[in-house]
Amino acid sequence: MSVRGPLVTAAVVVAGLVGFMTINSVGGLVVAGDNTDVPPASEVASSGEIETTDPETTEPPTSEPPASDTTESQPTESPEDTDGPVEEEPPAAPPFPAEAVYAGEVDKGPMTIAVAVKGEEAAAYLCDGATVESWLQGSAVDGRLDLKSKDGKNRVVGSLQGRNLTGKVTVGGRELPFTAPVATAPAGVYRGEGAEATIGWIILPDGSQVGIAKSRGGSEPAPRLDPAKGAVTLDGQRIEADKVAGDTTF
Repeated sequence: MSVRGPLVTAAVVVAGLVGFMTINSVGGLVVAGDNTDVPPASEVASSGEIETTDPETTEPPTSEPPASDTTESQPTESPEDTDGPVEEEPPAAPPFPAEAVYAGEVDKGPMTIAVAVKGEEAAAYLCDGATVESWLQGSAVDGRLDLKSKDGKNRVVGSLQGRNLTGKVTVGGRELPFTAPVATAPAGVYRGEGAEATIGWIILPDGSQVGIAKSRGGSEPAPRLDPAKGAVTLDGQRIEADKVAGDTTF
């Protein structure tokens, strides 16, 4: 009996080894240790480090848009761009003849005007036939007339409208329009100077005339002038009458 027990035990051990080898040889047993890619749990626990992959994060957009160049080029203003309508220059006035005389009535006033033009010079006489008169000189350039009295208080401006001279006279602080047609001889403007008096005459195209004789004693209507004789007698004194041209000086 004592000899049989050890033999049985040895046989059981041998049979177990044979079975284990048989199972292992046919691949019927899978051991976790065979996966070399995954470390044993004991190694992970002992290291205390777990590698994690952070999910991709994106920064939220800022509330302000990207800075941009805020300097905008201002459109340049062309010469045509204006705040109001472009003022057109008045058309050029027709030029004056080389020499001419114009005579006519002043509107809205009992006055008469005569203007003589020669080249670019002009002279004029303005009177009411009683007490108001004025001698004026100036220019007649580019078809425009501009005359003034010596004291600068009276003025005549005008231009040609067809064959007529039209414009405005400023006398005694009043501005009055006038139209004066061409005055052919003997019509025109005349002036006589004596020792005691100065006389001015305007002879209109219809032959009527108006003028003033001015002396130390005052002013009075001029005596009628006969252009053919070219002189008058005033207070016993003979006074020659000269026709005024554009270049006549006073």
